[in-house]
Amino acid sequence: MVSIRPIVYDPQAVDYSLDATFYRTALLLGLIRGDVVHRWVDEVIAQDAQAPAAFFEAASIPPADLSALRHALWPLVVDPVPTPVLTRVLAVLHEDLVSGRRGLADTLTIVRQMRSMLRLPPDLYADLNAALVAHAADPGGSAIAGWLHQFAATNPAPRGSAS
Repeated sequence: MVSIRPIVYDPQAVDYSLDATFYRTALLLGLIRGDVVHRWVDEVIAQDAQAPAAFFEAASIPPADLSALRHALWPLVVDPVPTPVLTRVLAVLHEDLVSGRRGLADTLTIVRQMRSMLRLPPDLYADLNAALVAHAADPGGSAIAGWLHQFAATNPAPRGSAS
């Protein structure tokens, strides 16, 4: 017989799911380094006596082991990646592009990876496809930068991008 424990709701518990989803997605796409995740994990552990076990797992993984870090964050994430997290990821990508930390070719690779690796909402998928088609029609133009600009004001992301 399978024992099913009841879900205990703690109104004081902090929900880390959106941040964990952001960090996991940003690692997957190469937008941040493992040390950025480690800093966040260490902050959570230091501030929350009830931090979920996944944080301790992530803290024990070397920052260079990105696959293991993503795996450790998995119990905390929301799947599919919700729109606010995608918006935050695209804001980081925009900031990296306009600041020169990331070039257009790398940016294109990342948005193509997003399109193929993540379940994007239909409207975001369609808009991204339209921007990629516009870029293909005018590779010297600014279709991708222009499309990413709409996410510029939504960047609460940590620094430490991997370029």
